[in-house]
Amino acid sequence: MKHKFLFAALLVVLTVLLGVSFVAGGTDSVAVIVQADSVETAAAIVDAYGGELNEQLAIINAVSATLPSSVLEAVAADARTVALHQDEEASVAGINAARRGNRLDATFPEVMGVDDVWADRVWGKRIGVAVVDTGIALDTWNVRRVVARYDALDNGARLRDPHGHGTMMASLIGNDTTDANGYIGIAPKVQFIDVRALDAEGKGTYTDIIEGLNWILANKNRYNIRVVNLSLLGGISSPYWADPINQAVEALWEAGIVVVAAAGNEGPEPMTIAAPGNDPFVITVGAFTDNYTPDDPSDDYVTPFSGAGPTEVGFVKPDVVAPGAHMLTTAPAGSTWVRQNREARVTGNYFEIAGTSSATAVTSGLVALMLDENPHMTPNEVKYALMASAQPAAYDDGTLAWSIFQQGAGRVWAPAAVLDPAEGEANAGMIPGEPYVGPVVYRDGQFVLVDENGEPLAGTEGYSWVGGYSWVGGYSWVGGYSWVGGYSWVGGYSWVGNTDWDEWTQEDVWQSGYSWVGGYSWVGGYSWVGGYSWVGGYSWVGGYSWVGVGLTPFEE
Repeated sequence: MKHKFLFAALLVVLTVLLGVSFVAGGTDSVAVIVQADSVETAAAIVDAYGGELNEQLAIINAVSATLPSSVLEAVAADARTVALHQDEEASVAGINAARRGNRLDATFPEVMGVDDVWADRVWGKRIGVAVVDTGIALDTWNVRRVVARYDALDNGARLRDPHGHGTMMASLIGNDTTDANGYIGIAPKVQFIDVRALDAEGKGTYTDIIEGLNWILANKNRYNIRVVNLSLLGGISSPYWADPINQAVEALWEAGIVVVAAAGNEGPEPMTIAAPGNDPFVITVGAFTDNYTPDDPSDDYVTPFSGAGPTEVGFVKPDVVAPGAHMLTTAPAGSTWVRQNREARVTGNYFEIAGTSSATAVTSGLVALMLDENPHMTPNEVKYALMASAQPAAYDDGTLAWSIFQQGAGRVWAPAAVLDPAEGEANAGMIPGEPYVGPVVYRDGQFVLVDENGEPLAGTEGYSWVGGYSWVGGYSWVGGYSWVGGYSWVGGYSWVGNTDWDEWTQEDVWQSGYSWVGGYSWVGGYSWVGGYSWVGGYSWVGGYSWVGVGLTPFEE
């Protein structure tokens, strides 16, 4: 991040969202992240203002620290400070999905076509998948497969996963237990890298998450880390490029690591994509369900909880959708989540869950299969091939059953993505660390795609969306209906305005300003030289925090 926040905006974010008192002479201490041009400079700033240094976060040229609230104004105004962030608390959401039956029968691999890939003896062998979560508990299916562990918590519990969420995600990614149709996990021979950033209650901080990502970057070659699973979500209070978590995931992407993130569980309303899924570089995953008929795709549907786009700066998200309902997985006995959700038990340590975190995990497993079969693919090539092989839901006349802002390029399809990947690159012309705006605007009551001058893109009339969630059934998931070629909505336009998060006035806005009805409030915006303004930055009800995303109650 090269530009400095305006202090007025920082004051709004830290005071309004976080309830921090900026009263001169205050004695309260505040946990913060200080960004500068280097870790050394950030540490010197903390020292100069009498703060206590906590962690070094080299991945974003920052340190975490505790500062007296009385010096925050001075730190923000210091010429050496690039940005000052409140060190937020994180937690996981752990509510079960409805379940049916009590036998081990994971249908989601077959729904994704993964059994065809297994038949070609592609299992994700030796591909390292880092799971940034609550930990991975030891179980029979992961013995000798967790090749490294890093605990970002300073006083972490002795148990490897006292909460349970991380183990459930790892099981979906690569549990090698078999059922009647194959394996219960997507990539049964991957190696796991357990990066614990959330505690026994499913809570953590920005510092914990970034520290974990920093460790991944430093150890990617040692453990062949090719994929990072982020079944986490946070609220949006700035453009994606100003969020320190997004800055860290872009550093991983640039280093050759595929980052897979959840769309969030706040759908079906528009603009409910959570961070870091709002970052245009990463693979953002929404959820669909097979409706308990795995052999009949005609009644499958995008789950109503799945987060929908566009993002706060106009990118189409999610990128793809994957199975995310009645997902069979394992959870450690006695863990926090198990104690709270005994009714979700299928048998033994197996439970059924739902949410975009589950969809994210199985997509991470699919990416591992892609990299096993095609080891030289870059993150941009993986994302392109995954989207190009996806199958959108369309009616017989070719119209879409769900908008691109709900289903992205469509449902993931493993045989094409793994065994015959399309050649090309997503994020065309985009450089990690640089700010971009997407091709979507809200105009005349609907979201539409435009070029860099704000003019409607030719041939995209069928991709507009007025919002809302409706489905009348009777559609097919079809292949060969690619949104990746012809025109690009997976790239972005360079941001040429200022990158300070500043307040906007109503007269600055032209054909923009989508109104929220669910309690979200806009807190900022940016003018774009294309002729209209981007309205961005909404605060989540209940505060701005990171949460584990994935176990949303959902009745089918």
